[in-house]
Amino acid sequence: MSLFEIVVEPRVRRRRVRKPTSARQRAATFYRIWHGLRELNEEARHLGDEELAHFLEVTLLLVQDKIASEDSGNAPAFDSVDTSVPN
Repeated sequence: MSLFEIVVEPRVRRRRVRKPTSARQRAATFYRIWHGLRELNEEARHLGDEELAHFLEVTLLLVQDKIASEDSGNAPAFDSVDTSVPN
């Protein structure tokens, strides 16, 4: 009997090189996420789902913490914007 070996070489995935997002793009993304979470939270309260509302509030706090920790200089600008309604 002859023995044979199967050699499997790992396939290297080629990933697309992404440009890093600018501070303005990050701020805009956080702004959209923040307003989306607020709308979802209002809908959860309207439906009476307190557990989902609590989860969304915690998520909202995490997003606000991330916005505050941004070193880009746009975080103070976000604080001065009227955030009561989305664009």
